[in-house]
Amino acid sequence: MNVLTVPRVAKRMGRELRFLKETDSTNRVADAAGASGAEEGLLFVADTQTAARGRMGRGWFSPGGVNLHCSLVLRPDVEPQSAASLPLVLGLAVAEALAECVPGLQPKIKWPNDVLVRDRKICGILCEMQIKGWKMDYVVAGFGVNVNMTAEQLPPELQATATSVAIETGEDMPRGNVLAAILNRFEPLYDEWQAFGFKAFAQQVNLLDALRDKHVRMELSGKPIEGTAYGIQQSDGALLLRTSKGITPVYSGEAHITCL
Repeated sequence: MNVLTVPRVAKRMGRELRFLKETDSTNRVADAAGASGAEEGLLFVADTQTAARGRMGRGWFSPGGVNLHCSLVLRPDVEPQSAASLPLVLGLAVAEALAECVPGLQPKIKWPNDVLVRDRKICGILCEMQIKGWKMDYVVAGFGVNVNMTAEQLPPELQATATSVAIETGEDMPRGNVLAAILNRFEPLYDEWQAFGFKAFAQQVNLLDALRDKHVRMELSGKPIEGTAYGIQQSDGALLLRTSKGITPVYSGEAHITCL
């Protein structure tokens, strides 16, 4: 990885960092560590992933040696149902960190787990929770950030939907700088989320909402539903969808933007 020049002020997140030259999935490695009793804040960073995963079992394209592939072990003191808003918390940290590192980049948060720039994905997030009894045992919070990937490295099917810091700016950025900025932002947001819930920074997320006022379609309880995105619910991070029947909160799924 590139030399770290952004001071890292986070005290717990990434205090113990395990760098892997190559692994199949940082989330899988972090999950094994969490199951073995690893302390909160343990961070796995891989230079290359051979079987990276996204939501809903999808693969995650990322060439080796140019992007961030990271997974944190977390042990939040919250009810299991509260964990659904954690990807938005991490998404906010990534968006604010990218805006700090690259002024003018203007990243947005796409519910429930992506960060976009110019409507193209620059970061994907995958949080996986493990329950013991009726309580949360640990969460693996994985995030992949496209940092120095070039347009030529993207396969044709992703040319219109993915981007990177390098594509947007024309310059490489030290990956360590981006990682330090994310950890610095995430730790205080995470602590605030544990203490006060998602409502503590729902306004910040709504200001960066990439879906707001867009017509989207998705599935709800196995049935298709479509409407206009009306923002993120302040109490729990649900997507608010305005349909012909009124405003409906959606708690899981993937929103696809449609053109009318």
